[in-house]
Amino acid sequence: MPKHVAEPDIATLSSSMQRTVDALRRAMKAIYHVHPSHDDEAIARTAEELADALQTASTMGLGQPSFERHTRSPLNGTMNPMAPPVTYEYGENSITAKARFHEGYQGPPACVHGGLVAALLDDALGRTRHLTGRNCVTGSLNITYKRPTPINADLTVEARIDEIHERKFLVTGEILHEGQVTASASAVFVFLDDKKFNALVSDARDASR
Repeated sequence: MPKHVAEPDIATLSSSMQRTVDALRRAMKAIYHVHPSHDDEAIARTAEELADALQTASTMGLGQPSFERHTRSPLNGTMNPMAPPVTYEYGENSITAKARFHEGYQGPPACVHGGLVAALLDDALGRTRHLTGRNCVTGSLNITYKRPTPINADLTVEARIDEIHERKFLVTGEILHEGQVTASASAVFVFLDDKKFNALVSDARDASR
């Protein structure tokens, strides 16, 4: 079985960047409750000034070192305002995550959007790769929706490695709310050597320029 590993290291945010991200998360939740017809020049001007300031402060390109890039994750990125965020705890051959989605992630009334449910499971199951110490890509991901996943509620995600083979490993997991499973998943992840993995990343970066 894989050995216990610590969560991958990420860059530390400055106090001002932490305040900025916290404020933007509050803004994303608050704007959900603003009526579409609300007309407020001061709000628009403040948002535009913030966008201009962030663009001026931008010094990093798309190809960032992993130490900084991990802060941008759409699900647990400490410097990504759209991240709920999700927190992870690594075990010997399993991962446990905690998450809470606000109104901005709503699909059906009072429920987390199904695509985000799938993304959360994909991210949690995919992070088990750190327990193998090898690079991989998702081969398949199957989601079963059992009941609504509520917004503004504390959620737990559990993911575990079931089998490890020479070229792939199999993982299962689920999202729970108050002990009840809201969605479950099974996935196959395919191992790639460094050369193939780096080639895929390089191609993606070229296409994203």
